[in-house]
Amino acid sequence: MITGERSIGSGMRRIEALTGVAADRLARDRMTTLERVADAIGAQSIEAIDDRIAALQEELREAKRRLKASAATGVPQPTELAARAEEVAPGVRLVAAAIPYDSMDALKAAAKGIRQALPSGVIALFLDAEAPQVFVTVSDDLVERGIGAGDLVKAAAAPLGAKGGGRPQMAQGTGTRREGLAEAQAAIRESLAQPTDAEG
Repeated sequence: MITGERSIGSGMRRIEALTGVAADRLARDRMTTLERVADAIGAQSIEAIDDRIAALQEELREAKRRLKASAATGVPQPTELAARAEEVAPGVRLVAAAIPYDSMDALKAAAKGIRQALPSGVIALFLDAEAPQVFVTVSDDLVERGIGAGDLVKAAAAPLGAKGGGRPQMAQGTGTRREGLAEAQAAIRESLAQPTDAEG
């Protein structure tokens, strides 16, 4: 098994190789490495590594494109939004914003990024579009205090003409009144400012 080749002079090349047991050991080690690579990148088999790498490269290019597009359109980054968190009640921080994301998937990705920067708090993002949408997540510690994402979506629903629901940790709704976005954000702030049943 050839392991290397290099020039050692004018018109002369040096070939390095392993044979016998050493070659078998090297082949096994390389196969083990390939299996680890396949597992790390989510390839179904060693043969699928090339295709999986190509897919990951395309995902990276798309992510870079979206970041550049966001910067060009002035869409704030998740870390910027997290830095704007306001304390609306003792121990309750809120990030609320209406942003013209290009899709709900982009909005949810932003909410995930905000959560990484804001482990405890309420995130209420609104899709600023003809058919506005609201997406709310509540950290587990605040859920234990009686704050529920579903209740907050209901608070925002009336101004938006929305319907929706979900779990205490996560809920969303779709509306028809874009002009109600500011009022919907205010409704969530007011709801959080009220004492919960758990707090008495």
